[in-house]
Amino acid sequence: MKRIPAIKLLDFMRSMARSDVVIRASGEMASEAGGMNSFTTAVAERVSPTMKELKSLSLGDAAQWVNYWVAMGMFQ
Repeated sequence: MKRIPAIKLLDFMRSMARSDVVIRASGEMASEAGGMNSFTTAVAERVSPTMKELKSLSLGDAAQWVNYWVAMGMFQ
């Protein structure tokens, strides 16, 4: 664990993945990964005109983000 500190997160990540598989198999699509509650910006939108006017992130935004990290060698 001293050599690879992130290994401490492995059990947590595996648990999240197992939960996600079960949830998706049940047809439930209203929760975040691992069964976490869906995130919302409703309060921030009420108090921030800027936040209220922002567009949701798209599939293209996510692909761009992943492509960046692939180019940086993050997933090797």
